[in-house]
Amino acid sequence: MALPAGTSSRVLGLAHNAGNNLGTLAAAVRSGADVVEIDVMSAHGGLAAGREQQPFPGLARRLFRGPSLEQAWEAAAGTTVKLDLRQSERPFLDQVAAFVAAHAQPRPMISSSDRSALLYLHQRVPGATLLASVSNPAAVQRARADEELVAAVRGLSAFHGLVTPDLMAWAHARHLLVLAWTVDDGATVDRLVHLGVDGVTTPNLAVLRALGPHGSDG
Repeated sequence: MALPAGTSSRVLGLAHNAGNNLGTLAAAVRSGADVVEIDVMSAHGGLAAGREQQPFPGLARRLFRGPSLEQAWEAAAGTTVKLDLRQSERPFLDQVAAFVAAHAQPRPMISSSDRSALLYLHQRVPGATLLASVSNPAAVQRARADEELVAAVRGLSAFHGLVTPDLMAWAHARHLLVLAWTVDDGATVDRLVHLGVDGVTTPNLAVLRALGPHGSDG
């Protein structure tokens, strides 16, 4: 697939949850993903690439057998990483901040739906691109009304159905990024690109290739 005529090919392609599986991550990097998304949770006393399984998250952490965050980061091979935080407890956030401090380049994106987590990390992860994750209209309204949060973050990670011309105008007037999730079809990508989003999160390797540096050529 190709991007719509007259649009920029530099809308970022974010590989949805690719870092949770090293094979999927490798495929995303080969397909030209600009950003690799990794869910981050606690497991075995450290940080893991994966998400808690309900309804027993504590048990899931103890039995987790997926990659560590360190393994996923190394496998990303220099590709920008987006850390999607699955927890918000202070010890967990301190571990995330320490990990980012120890891995200076490239600086990651960090997304969370938890306001207090973002404000806490704002003081502890200078240089990271903090993103407020919004999944419903009420969350968008709260974010837009929260001047302290808007000053702390660099953008929104928004469910694609929430992305409207009004939201785009508001965000870009404040120099905030808008990353839309999760998209796997060309028609929705076309709509979002025309609206001016800065990135699209997708599990579709064809979409990642289309959003890459040469995607609009063919």
